[in-house]
Amino acid sequence: MLDSATIRKALTVAAVVGTVLLLINQYDALFGEAEFRVIPAALTYCVPFVVFLAGRLSGKNKEL
Repeated sequence: MLDSATIRKALTVAAVVGTVLLLINQYDALFGEAEFRVIPAALTYCVPFVVFLAGRLSGKNKEL
């Protein structure tokens, strides 16, 4: 169901979107005095990865 090209695209999307979201959500931690929170930062990258894969899988189910 999931080929390597789909995983690569999901990782690319997660890297780009996750970085933008990380900058928005943890700007003060990265460039200010606030504490950097590791778990929310990791989840920031997981969310676009999972959303991309879910969208891709739901699209493939409609093709069948």
